[in-house]
Amino acid sequence: MTIEPELESSLRSIYEEIMWLARRPNVTPGRARAWYTHIMAESVKRRVRRFTGQVSRAAVTGEELLMLEHFMRIQTNLSSLVERHLAADTPNPEEFVQLVVECEQVHIVSRSENYAAMRAKGDYVVAGIELMDWSAVAPERQATLWRTMLRGRVANALGFLPVTASKA
Repeated sequence: MTIEPELESSLRSIYEEIMWLARRPNVTPGRARAWYTHIMAESVKRRVRRFTGQVSRAAVTGEELLMLEHFMRIQTNLSSLVERHLAADTPNPEEFVQLVVECEQVHIVSRSENYAAMRAKGDYVVAGIELMDWSAVAPERQATLWRTMLRGRVANALGFLPVTASKA
């Protein structure tokens, strides 16, 4: 993925804020990382978050609430990065930007599968998650998933626009 200069600048600024927070008393790397995942990601997600084209079978067939699942364990990886950068006392915004871009990939899964994936540390086999390709999803279901899960939430949503959703 090519990173536009404005997005890179925004991510670098977020990194500086995270590292400032991480140096504060009683702020763990995980709490500092939460500045991105729970606060600032909202401001950049439409430019950096990408759908992989993979949907869980349960998300296609079930009626359960759905979620965009960061299968590359973004929270864990960013917390580890913050911890390493603090310990080494060597800021590296380039590494942060690269990690965010890499980890901001998502699958569509059910809510219970999302929690199962967390408990299984991202191991989909252990979590019992079976993925299927977007192209194997019926067009009507694609339209619903696109409207409810992708539109306005991922940078590459238009790449998954179903024919039936073009009038939605």
